[in-house]
Amino acid sequence: MKTSKIPGLGRFGIYIDDVDFNTITDDEWMAIGRLHLQNLVTVIRNTNLTKDQQIDFTHRLGDSRFGAKNYFVNKYSMSWDYIMTLTLIESDEITPEDRKIVKGCMSTLEKARGGHVGRVSGGYDAEGNPKGFFAEGELDWHSNESGTLTFSPGVALLAVKNVVGSATSFLTTTDYYESVNDSFRRELDEMILIHKFTPGKINPGLNAEQDRLMQYNMCPVDGREIPMVITSPGGIKGLHYSVNTVWGIKGLSKAESDKVFARINKELFVEKYMYDHWYKNTGDFLLFDNSITLHKRLGNIKDRLCYRLQHDYTNLQDGPWLPYSQPDIARDYRKEIRNFVKSTGIKNFKLPPRKLVDFIPFIK
Repeated sequence: MKTSKIPGLGRFGIYIDDVDFNTITDDEWMAIGRLHLQNLVTVIRNTNLTKDQQIDFTHRLGDSRFGAKNYFVNKYSMSWDYIMTLTLIESDEITPEDRKIVKGCMSTLEKARGGHVGRVSGGYDAEGNPKGFFAEGELDWHSNESGTLTFSPGVALLAVKNVVGSATSFLTTTDYYESVNDSFRRELDEMILIHKFTPGKINPGLNAEQDRLMQYNMCPVDGREIPMVITSPGGIKGLHYSVNTVWGIKGLSKAESDKVFARINKELFVEKYMYDHWYKNTGDFLLFDNSITLHKRLGNIKDRLCYRLQHDYTNLQDGPWLPYSQPDIARDYRKEIRNFVKSTGIKNFKLPPRKLVDFIPFIK
């Protein structure tokens, strides 16, 4: 196994080469996971990984998570499996609109040993159901589930088919956050962002059902307040700044908020913090942070296919992950993550205690 620095991404990002997933030991894989937590973006190039192995190795880091499922589970007070069953039999227990959305979600999943992988591709099947989570074409900068407190902190993406000529791009925020003057950094530390979903903003070309599913996954409730500065599962501070859903700043007018965003955009979205991974072959396995790192897609490749899993890093953590430092928001997070784990049936998750005297993250 060889590691090297990815160009761009500030001081973060690594390539790993010569990994054989048929012979790698669990200790070696978990060492890669710990290395990844400190580098935010890890590109394991030209692997022999299968979708079954993708699930297996990702789940060694932590459980799969998908916010839209949690939305429906809470809305109907039913398990996700039962909701899917009622959708297939067209039961009136699920509204017609939601049945369309759930059916569309189901059509983007591909069965594998140990669960499902999500297809990232465009196009529709003969019945008009989407083949993948997005439409074809480029995706704008975003982080997944950005308008929810209990967002998935990690993404595992496997390049499967027709990826050459396209890129997955990344932007890390920590170096920028650390570069601003003390006064503005204090402003960022205290800043609470207001999130709102805008149809078509992330991926023009989605049909109505896909866009609604995108809303439930990205920002199901408009006006959600989430801090600008959070701590990643690896203990790294940065900006949780998904331009896809960020709408305003609490306490400021829209015009004042946009002025602050314009400054941040000008200083943050620059080459030294970015990296475009133009695929040279299939088999590349990308692990990337979803807390303080943004990603997007470039290129428009017909029949391009990747497999995606959103997940947590609980098996790499010494204790629970506490991303938020503000006491009131940290309290809300502790309540919501407990509900999330219960409703989705996640196993072995390191839950935060119900009451905390200190809100400093456990991760070092």
